[in-house]
Amino acid sequence: MSGRNSAALVARVPLSVLMLALSLVACRSQVEVASVAALAPVDTAALVAKVRAAAAADDVLQVEPLRDAQTEDLRLAAQRLERQGDYRAALQRLQQARALAPQDPTLLQEAAELSLYLADWEQAIALASRSFENGPRLGPLCRRNWTTLQLVREQIGDGEGSASAQAQRQRCTVSAPVRM
Repeated sequence: MSGRNSAALVARVPLSVLMLALSLVACRSQVEVASVAALAPVDTAALVAKVRAAAAADDVLQVEPLRDAQTEDLRLAAQRLERQGDYRAALQRLQQARALAPQDPTLLQEAAELSLYLADWEQAIALASRSFENGPRLGPLCRRNWTTLQLVREQIGDGEGSASAQAQRQRCTVSAPVRM
């Protein structure tokens, strides 16, 4: 299209259409700025540390199920890879272990925590939720589940969801009965 033809086309376009196009371009620029702010670096290691600290209280007797040897070997391999900082490979090992024990709440939560390292918020929510559904709903694992959900909700800007998860976490600890 020649310069003369494009000038003629612009002259035929109503002013209101041009104003609408300009306002859409302006909105797009604002959205891009907001998206860039949302992509600010996150200290994912600190998030995982907070989740694990939530389980640290020694207020309940913790009973762990027996796992088959292959599942436990994969879990230990995942822990080694995590310590080395290879979170994707660690998550792959846990996925292999989960193929053998798909409902194991501890494996689900450990995979959720590895998803935190990778800033995969959707997967962290899904795994922590499934862990809670399959888990004891009390004690350290329950607190890890809800702390994961709380921190992810904070990261995605869901203040209400974060507050709700924090309230749920408080329900994971039940006071011992008063003995006389």
